[in-house]
Amino acid sequence: MSAGEILYPDRAPFTHAIFPNRGIISLMGERAEGTRAEKASVGREGFLGVAVILGGDCTLSRSVVRVSGDVTYVPMDVMREAGERFGCFRYILMRYAQAFIVQLMECALSARLDQAQAQIANWLCMAQVRMEGLPFGLTQDSLAEALGVRRITVGSTLSMLKREGVVTYSRGLMTIKDPARLAGFGSESHLRILEAFAWQDEPEQNLWMK
Repeated sequence: MSAGEILYPDRAPFTHAIFPNRGIISLMGERAEGTRAEKASVGREGFLGVAVILGGDCTLSRSVVRVSGDVTYVPMDVMREAGERFGCFRYILMRYAQAFIVQLMECALSARLDQAQAQIANWLCMAQVRMEGLPFGLTQDSLAEALGVRRITVGSTLSMLKREGVVTYSRGLMTIKDPARLAGFGSESHLRILEAFAWQDEPEQNLWMK
């Protein structure tokens, strides 16, 4: 998948669940006048299609690739059948749905309470985890669109983080050099999201015994 690619338009029928192996997908909301921002995002911790697991059958947003990578497509019929047949699989799907709801809530809270600098740092902290610390492509325009802030705000924040030695950024290639210091520029929201997904780090045998 390539940055800017639309994987699903808004209110489209889900035919496949999409699992990112690398990369980040933004679930975008848009107003009639054209303003837009990210409702939530999906990386290697999850998949597109959680609405179907919760009883829906259509997308609830426009799904846009924010950071390039590769994905695995699984037909929704296969997902439904596996959920019905295997309790362990159904358990994992429900745990993911619960964690995804936490992400939605924290994104909404951050948008209302956090300054733009903290929102940018939160997003980059999540990206650093999702990309496993590797450099990734991300333009200032793309990050500004995701967060619904001005490009100049993104630019000034990234310049400050570069001066502080927290990130390196050149020609759209982002490297997080100091994740701990980056987290200090953010808020609790990204920590709560990571905590919600911490169950994925449990030993595999513990999950399959559920």
